[in-house]
Amino acid sequence: MKPERTTSNKLLKSINQQKVLRLIYTEGPISRVELADKTGLTQQTITNIVNRLLEEDYLLETEPVGGSSGRKPIPLLVKTGGMYAIGIELAVKYVRGALIDFQHSIIHEVTEQVNEYTNVDTPLEYVTQVVDQLLKHVPKPEQLKGIGCSIQGLVDSKQGVVIYSPGLRWRNYPLKERLESRYNLPIYLENDANLLSLVENLNGRLADSANNVTIKLDYGVGGALVLNNQLCTGATHVAGEFGHYKAFAAEDSPVCHCGARGCLTSFASVSGLRRHAGRTPEQFDEQLEANDPTAVALLAKIELAIGTAISNVITFFNPDHVLITGKMIDVLGHRLLPLLEKRIYSTIPESCRGVKLIHLPQTPNESTSAGGLVVNHFFDVPLESLSL
Repeated sequence: MKPERTTSNKLLKSINQQKVLRLIYTEGPISRVELADKTGLTQQTITNIVNRLLEEDYLLETEPVGGSSGRKPIPLLVKTGGMYAIGIELAVKYVRGALIDFQHSIIHEVTEQVNEYTNVDTPLEYVTQVVDQLLKHVPKPEQLKGIGCSIQGLVDSKQGVVIYSPGLRWRNYPLKERLESRYNLPIYLENDANLLSLVENLNGRLADSANNVTIKLDYGVGGALVLNNQLCTGATHVAGEFGHYKAFAAEDSPVCHCGARGCLTSFASVSGLRRHAGRTPEQFDEQLEANDPTAVALLAKIELAIGTAISNVITFFNPDHVLITGKMIDVLGHRLLPLLEKRIYSTIPESCRGVKLIHLPQTPNESTSAGGLVVNHFFDVPLESLSL
């Protein structure tokens, strides 16, 4: 029983340290007394953890604050400027990479244009080209904490496998294993919508939310669910795939690439709008500005589908926030968002009307979001281990 107890003690020590580190990152500057109050840990435990983090050069003590009498609290901050992450966005026509610090400032960016992925290993070759260029801009190797990758497709983030990404020619591709063997760094993969949700929940627009939904109306339609502060990926890693939510009348909708009709992605995505309506979001916006009757009718159809889908999702999951983003919102949000807000609040149950509908003014750069994935994991608390 002794080895088991030792293992449990080490695990608990690690969990407590991550709790404190994450709290300093998200709420710093914060004092030791406040840390003890917010975590429920003893003052001595907080002191021990903070001393370890100071020795490892993760923390910075700022100027004491408070009154003139007694010992003044010393607020703590994480030294985010001295830690770095590489983020990679894998797209069909390019691979983009960014070196960021833990303040999410971009240090350097690299983009490699892609003519064609000729075989299953070609995407990896482009990724390593980009990573190798970014490594030259890391001040000290030990300051780089990992590489994150944003994938448009189905991803098993725990195993580090791209389950399916037709544009990259990947099916069950072990990307994490390949990159770890080359760089000997922590590697993290995530679907692009889940990734956006993780970053916004850590230190963004969803930081004060415990239950939220992210819907990304982009080249495709993606989504992410966070329930009780945990990303919900589902049994086969496809939870939140709102693109195939049946939102259009089947008789009034073309066949989707999934083989069904009525999918939200048919018209509510950049690719669907171009394929089935013959226009880009920018062209669509110009036609709406000119009050083209066909465009006006299509906007009403799209708004009804998106609004109905979001209303049903809110009714089913009862989130406190819904974040709407993507290129469709970047271009058409000034027209769509007021209509969506009116429809959603008028159709959801009264018990759900406390939900906040928010949007991002611009869809974030996916390579910097992928770097943010490394940041999120660095400060993550292994909650699933608490039952051990």
